[in-house]
Amino acid sequence: MPCVFGRRMVLPPAPGRKSGSAFGMAATIDVDQEEENVLTASPIGRGSFAECSTRIEIFSEGRYRAFVQDLECMWRWEIHRDGDFVQEGCSLSESSSREAVGHVVSFYQRRDLGDVSRADVQT
Repeated sequence: MPCVFGRRMVLPPAPGRKSGSAFGMAATIDVDQEEENVLTASPIGRGSFAECSTRIEIFSEGRYRAFVQDLECMWRWEIHRDGDFVQEGCSLSESSSREAVGHVVSFYQRRDLGDVSRADVQT
């Protein structure tokens, strides 16, 4: 269990390791006040990037559209149905974003078909 002493955190040796081994040594991390604030939840809500100029449309078929945005460390994607936000996610590349969006949209399209067939049965 890490212990915090003022602005310094001390991590104990790994369990089952002798303190003299490379992986068994305790670690000391200096905690900067600015770094602590990074972990505080932001009161600013998540915003859709559907209106951003940095978005790239990667899917548009029927009721569904999908967009990606390069965040440098990952690609964020959003799916919209009839102009309304449905789901978001992230991937490591644009191509993996396209693959993920394809799977999710396929799920929603199959569900839409199921909703239509159930409505036909009820009438």
